[in-house]
Amino acid sequence: MFDLTAVPVHILAQEGGFANPLTWLPIVAILVLGYFMLIRPEQKKASDAQKMLEGIKKNDPVETIGGIIATVVSVKKDQQEVVLRLDDKSGTEMRVRMRAIATILSREGKTSDNAES
Repeated sequence: MFDLTAVPVHILAQEGGFANPLTWLPIVAILVLGYFMLIRPEQKKASDAQKMLEGIKKNDPVETIGGIIATVVSVKKDQQEVVLRLDDKSGTEMRVRMRAIATILSREGKTSDNAES
């Protein structure tokens, strides 16, 4: 049996332990790859959603995260709330948080360019 306690530490380091910079290369590569594949796209998505919410204005057709399609009646940016009209005939309105808006729809019912897909 080979006893490692009898071998000086500087000899173990020379044999290719963690002193060799190439041993850290795969770890660094995985971290960089993880950043560009996981973290950065989520930050971009969050930034796009924030820009979309800042651009909400009266009479915009929107879809909520619950799938409700409605028209914006008023925007209260200081309270982060939006009042939505659900039905034109009955005048039914609903007050929701701005973060509940999933997309801003165009007049034809399609998603606008600045909304998430």
